[in-house]
Amino acid sequence: MKSLLDIFESIVPDKESNRLVWRFCDEKAKWIKAHGLHSTLRDRNLKAIKEGNKAKECQYCFEEVIAKTLFNLTRSSAPFDPDSPYWVIKNALILAKEVGVPVEEVTNIVAPNTSLQPTQKSRG
Repeated sequence: MKSLLDIFESIVPDKESNRLVWRFCDEKAKWIKAHGLHSTLRDRNLKAIKEGNKAKECQYCFEEVIAKTLFNLTRSSAPFDPDSPYWVIKNALILAKEVGVPVEEVTNIVAPNTSLQPTQKSRG
């Protein structure tokens, strides 16, 4: 997740938020506080939606699911939805399209050295 945050660092509208989420990823001891981080990001996202700022909305949606994922990794008795990690890649792709990052930069991180073309097994 840190690598995904890295590709957006210089281009997202809220660079401070990007680095804050990155630091949470980097320090496992902070993961339990990611619930509060999510709340902060959600508030920012709702403001961005109200203002019609699509780039910030996409950024915060991406960062929200990272915060949810980190919190769930603490095995809390009150986790976020278990599908939270599955939204990280999708939201990264949406953010990439919104801020002009080639989607290949995302796919190179999440599926390095692999072709996204289906493979056929030979039958013998």
